[in-house]
Amino acid sequence: MHARRAEDQRDSLQPWERWIAHVGYLAEGLIYLLIGTFGLLAAVELSQHPNGSRGVLNRLGSTTAGKLLVSLLALGLAAFVLWQLLVAIRDPEHRSQRYTWSRRLARVRHLLNGALYSALVGEAIWSVLGLTAGDSERRSQVLWTARAMRLPAGRVMVALVGSGIAIFGAWQLYRAVTADKDKRVDLSQTRLKPLINALGLYGLTARALLFGMIGILLIVAAWHAQPRESRGIGGVLDALKRQRDGSWLLGIEAAGLICYGLFQMVKERYRLLRDS
Repeated sequence: MHARRAEDQRDSLQPWERWIAHVGYLAEGLIYLLIGTFGLLAAVELSQHPNGSRGVLNRLGSTTAGKLLVSLLALGLAAFVLWQLLVAIRDPEHRSQRYTWSRRLARVRHLLNGALYSALVGEAIWSVLGLTAGDSERRSQVLWTARAMRLPAGRVMVALVGSGIAIFGAWQLYRAVTADKDKRVDLSQTRLKPLINALGLYGLTARALLFGMIGILLIVAAWHAQPRESRGIGGVLDALKRQRDGSWLLGIEAAGLICYGLFQMVKERYRLLRDS
């Protein structure tokens, strides 16, 4: 009996695990809220260019108050990275299903997500220290794509990465239009359910469009062997602004990213972190 009790305690989510999960998801929502806000400012001509995550951190890190916000954001994103790695390695909410194919794929996705956000944590730290890289966000994207293409079968790898990102965008759209966006939250006891669902529908659709375009442009860049055709978040938002009626297009997309950030932050109070 004592052995079973000890096993149950190991299988239960620890308080620190719940803490990093909640803080991490709040930080993820905040970064999208900031990206959307700067994008909206660019849409109404109060800023010259929209920014991706790196550009947002650099702009915030240029002031004392901004450095404080970036420092807090770095801690939150570090918690998010730790939670993603925890899910990838131990999958604490799905221990009984961790070796099924669906959970293995999900764990790989969490591992990649953790790796991507760890780079963002590094960017935040560099921004606070005033050691930001000289390359622009756009130039950095092109350089990394070019380096990848120079590897053996590099164009194929870039196309595969683009395909994965585009599929992720499609999955975001699936979440937007189905009840999947609510499966990890309990909104039954709150009057905010219609508002939260509306934020999720708009926000996830905008996120689907964003990542769908990033993925498709990577595939096109690989097909044409032209790294300059690739775009990151800031590049896609800037490309929207350059279209006919671009201010409206950018404004609609930026408002959607704001909604996604609010969706992630508001629903966190109702998130279910279950023991398996």
